[in-house]
Amino acid sequence: MSYINNSKKTSEIPTEEDLHELIDDLPGMQDAQADKIFKNIIETTAPTKKKSQFWKYTAVAVVVIALASGYFLKINTVKRPSEAAPIIVKNKIQIGTDKAILTLENGEEISLEKETNVVVNHATSSGEKLVYDTKTNTTSEIAFNYLTIPRGGQFQLELADGTKVWLNSETKLKYPVAFVDGALRQVELMYGEAYFEVSPSSKHHGSKFNVKSQVQNIEVLGTEFNIKAYKNSSNIYTTLVEGKVALNSKNSRQNLIPSQQAILNIDREKLTVKTVDVYDEISWKNGLFSFKGKPLKEIMVVLSRWYDIEFEFRDHHMENIKFNGVLLKRQSIEDILNIIKETKFINAYEINDKKIIIN
Repeated sequence: MSYINNSKKTSEIPTEEDLHELIDDLPGMQDAQADKIFKNIIETTAPTKKKSQFWKYTAVAVVVIALASGYFLKINTVKRPSEAAPIIVKNKIQIGTDKAILTLENGEEISLEKETNVVVNHATSSGEKLVYDTKTNTTSEIAFNYLTIPRGGQFQLELADGTKVWLNSETKLKYPVAFVDGALRQVELMYGEAYFEVSPSSKHHGSKFNVKSQVQNIEVLGTEFNIKAYKNSSNIYTTLVEGKVALNSKNSRQNLIPSQQAILNIDREKLTVKTVDVYDEISWKNGLFSFKGKPLKEIMVVLSRWYDIEFEFRDHHMENIKFNGVLLKRQSIEDILNIIKETKFINAYEINDKKIIIN
């Protein structure tokens, strides 16, 4: 249930008028067909109770994606050459899942896996989420744990102060097992991507919450935001969803408002701020890949982390082709590659062990 195309158009949350126009624009679409599809979408996504904007966006997008992709696949099938380029699949690539490695204060490592319950001194894990006791540390000595998410993994974490963290593939977070009430609450995103829903300072005698990430520090008063700071990337991306944060680096300080993204270039020590669609930026934590005007190479980098694969382009011109699309993280990599292939911008692909070669 997915759709991806090479359109240059971008949009915010679609209105009913937008949906009707989208369907009408499908090649060869008759008025009667358009009206029927539009009616089905509205009926399918009619809310039974109040939903957040993100889930309104998701519900509409996924239904439109399902209908539109089937239609485009049909149109493209008619135009396909008589001899399609071969697809070579020598083995199956596993879809990413909930998994992590917990490193305790004594250095012991514990594997956390889906449907496996684990109990340690300060926390319990259901295999999808690690939850720490909400006890306050009254001593000055603070013990730290590490949670490492490998490639092909994701995990959720609830800290001792009630702060919730979603951790993406190839991510490592350092954090205290308990907090001293009234003192600074600080964690460190050592690398990777994490979404924070911070317990407000008002619940902790005014104590602020800080997130260190390489050369920057985020000062938080109680908010929701996303930080992306992967290894081998020259940029750190901080996106504010709700509330207020102050970003501090060596040469600058920047306050962000919701829907703003700060981009800190580590090499040049330069900070820029732009407005973004936060739903695209945080879709990963809700089981989606949302790409808007993204080059195919960037899309493959994101997919490589979730499916734990490497990739290679035989024709480097394909790397810069831009796409719009929404994909489900529970789909197989073959399904996603076939969807991209239907756009006619790639001819074939080969899966060999954990490497994908795109032709």
